Amino acid sequence: MAKDPKSFHVFIDQTEVSFEERAQTGHALKLKVGLPGDRPLFVEAGKQAEGESCGPLADDAEVDEVEDEEVLQLENGQRFWSRHRGITVTINRVDYRFDERVQTGRSLKERASIALGDVLFRQRPHEDEVIANDTTVKLKRRDCFHSAPPADYGSPDLDQASVGFASFEIVPQPEDWSFLIINDYPVPGAYSPAAVRLLVKLPPTFPDAAPDMFWVSPEVKTSAGAAPQGTTSEPLLGTSWQRFSWHLLPNAWRPGVSTLRDFLRTVRTRFEKGT
Repeated sequence: MAKDPKSFHVFIDQTEVSFEERAQTGHALKLKVGLPGDRPLFVEAGKQAEGESCGPLADDAEVDEVEDEEVLQLENGQRFWSRHRGITVTINRVDYRFDERVQTGRSLKERASIALGDVLFRQRPHEDEVIANDTTVKLKRRDCFHSAPPADYGSPDLDQASVGFASFEIVPQPEDWSFLIINDYPVPGAYSPAAVRLLVKLPPTFPDAAPDMFWVSPEVKTSAGAAPQGTTSEPLLGTSWQRFSWHLLPNAWRPGVSTLRDFLRTVRTRFEKGT
C-alpha cells in the first residue's frame, strides 16, 4: 500500500506510524502507540533509509530522551524507542556504561572505584559542577566527570583545570596569603572595558577557607559610565585596583567540596547583575 506523501512516517518501538502534522510532542508520540505516560521516550540519532526495515536498537546507538512537552519536527524514517540500553559517560578518562540515566554522585564514584571522600566534578566550559554524594544527576551523552582528593590546608597550587583560564599567576603574600590574578578576564557587555585583570585573595587555609570579594584592573564602568555598585579603589601590588564588595552567603562555601571555580561562578554572577 502506497504511503501518503503528505504524512510523516516514523517508527516507535519498530512499529511504523504516521502523522498528518510534522510538529508533534513527546506526549503525542506516546499516545499514538498507547505507551504509558510515565514511560520514557527516546529518539535515535539519524534516520533509516526509505524502504529499510526498522531493526532492534543497537547496543551502541546514540539516543536522546524526549520530554513530554517537547515539540519535535518529525522526519520520515525517524526512530523512537520507549526503552534503551543505557548511556556511556567518561569518568577519569575511562568510559562507563549505565543502564539508567539518573544516578547519584555516590553511584558514579562507586562504579569508577573513587573514594567517597574525594570530590567529583562534571566538566563544564569554565566552572566545573561539583557533584556531591547525595546529588542526583541526569546523565547526558558525552558527559565527562573527574575526581580529586579533598582539599588540603594551605595549598594554593593551582593549574589551568582548577582555574578555568589559561593565563594566570599566583603572587605570594605575607602571612601565607596568595593573590590569584587572571589575565584577560572577559567582562559582560554591560560594562567596559571588555576584559580586565581579575584578582582574588586566597587565604592561608584555602581551599578549605573561602575567598572573599574580588578586585579588577583597570576599573570598569557601567553602560551609563558610572562605577558599579559596592565598588571602591584600593592600591595593590603597586597599582590601583577596583574592589567589589561581594560576599558569599552563610554556609555557601563547603570545606573539602567547594573549589576556586565555585567562587569564580559567584564573580560571574556579580558581573551579570550589570549594575
